[in-house]
Amino acid sequence: MTRAKLGLFAALAVLWIAPLPLSVSVAADFDIVPKVSGSWRYDSNYFKADFNERSVFTYLLQPGLDLGIETAKSSVKLNYTLDAYWYDDRDSVPPFERAASDYNYVGQTGDLKMRYQAFPRLQFGLDDTLRLTRDPGQSDQFSDSIIRAKYCLNAVTPLMIYEFGPKFNAAVRYRNTKIDYLDPKDIEDSRENRGIFDFIYNFNRRNSIDLQYQYWRKDYEVSSDYSSNQVKLIFRRQMRSFDLIVGAGYQNRNYTDSTLGSDGVFTYNVILDGEILENRRAYATFRTEQNLNDQAFGSDYFIATRFGLSGGYEFTPKLSADALTSYQISDYQLTPRKDKTYTLSGGVNYRFTRWMAFNVAVGYETRDSNIFGLDYDNTFVIARLNFAYEIGRK
Repeated sequence: MTRAKLGLFAALAVLWIAPLPLSVSVAADFDIVPKVSGSWRYDSNYFKADFNERSVFTYLLQPGLDLGIETAKSSVKLNYTLDAYWYDDRDSVPPFERAASDYNYVGQTGDLKMRYQAFPRLQFGLDDTLRLTRDPGQSDQFSDSIIRAKYCLNAVTPLMIYEFGPKFNAAVRYRNTKIDYLDPKDIEDSRENRGIFDFIYNFNRRNSIDLQYQYWRKDYEVSSDYSSNQVKLIFRRQMRSFDLIVGAGYQNRNYTDSTLGSDGVFTYNVILDGEILENRRAYATFRTEQNLNDQAFGSDYFIATRFGLSGGYEFTPKLSADALTSYQISDYQLTPRKDKTYTLSGGVNYRFTRWMAFNVAVGYETRDSNIFGLDYDNTFVIARLNFAYEIGRK
C-alpha cells in the first residue's frame, strides 16, 4: 500500500507537468534537493506510563528528496522522506510487555502540493499528505493519545480558487482522509470526507476577512459515525513586523449513535507571528485555539484548549537557539475525564555549511489527569544531523 502511494506521488507530479506545451516545459525551473538526516533521542518515559516508566533510546535515519517544478502557469512541490526507526530499551522489560525493539519500523512522510493557473482568475490545485507512522499526533492536531500503534494516513485534497476581482475571491476544497491501522490490526480504521468553502474579502493588501464553512462526515468500522458543521469568521492582518490571524466560530456535531447525542463548541484561534527585533535576528510565535478533536478511539471526544509560544534568536549566521512551550486542556465530553498536558523544550542549532547542520534539544512533558493512572512525566534529549544538497536547477 505505501509503495503504491509513493508511486502515486510521482505519477501525479509527472501528469501535472506532462500536458503542458513543450516550450513551457523547457522553460520550467527545477529544484532538486536530496537530503538525509540522522538523529538520536532519549526518553525517560517512552511509553508515557504513570507507573513502571521505561527509558528508551530512539535512532532515526531519514533519507529523502525535495522536488520543485515551476512553469509560467503551474507548480509542483514534493517533500518526501523514508523514516527508519530503531528502539533500544535502557531498562529491563517487565514480564508480558513488548520490548521497545518490537516497535522498530520503516515509515514514510510525504507532502505533495500542485497548482495550475488555468485562467487569469481561476486556479486548480491538488494536495496530498502521506504518513506511515507511530506518532498519534499525526492523526489529529489535538491528539491526547499515547498509543504507539502504527498506521497509514493519506489525505487527498483537490481544490479550486476563483478571483472575482481585486477585493473578493472564493475557494472550494474537498478532502478525503483515510486512516488504516497496521500494528496492532484490531484498532478500527476511519474515513473522513470534508468540504471546505472560503469566501474572502480583501480590504487592502494587508487586511482581509474570510467567512469559512466546513462540513465533514467521519465513518468508523465499529464506533459511532458522526457529521459536523462548522462556520467561522477569520480576520488576517499583515503588520510591519507581525502577522495576525484571529478566527471565531461554532461547530455542531451529531453522532449516529443516539445515546451519544450531539456536541457543540465555540471554536476560535489566534496566531501572532513575526519578528521581535528589526534586524530579524529574533522571532516569536504565539497561538491559542479551541475546538473538538476529530479522530478518537471509541467515544473519546473532548474539547481541546491549547496555548503555545515559540521563539528563537540568531547569534551568528551559523549559530542560533530556539525554545517552545505548549499547554493543552482536554475536557472529555462523554466521561468525567479531564487532562492537562504541558511541554517545554529548548535547543541550539549550528550550521557547518550551507548543506550540513546540527541541532540538539532538551525538553520535558507532563500530563495531569483527574483519572487515576493516566498521569505521566517524560524528559527527553534529541540530537540531529541534517544534510541537504541542491544538485540541480534549470
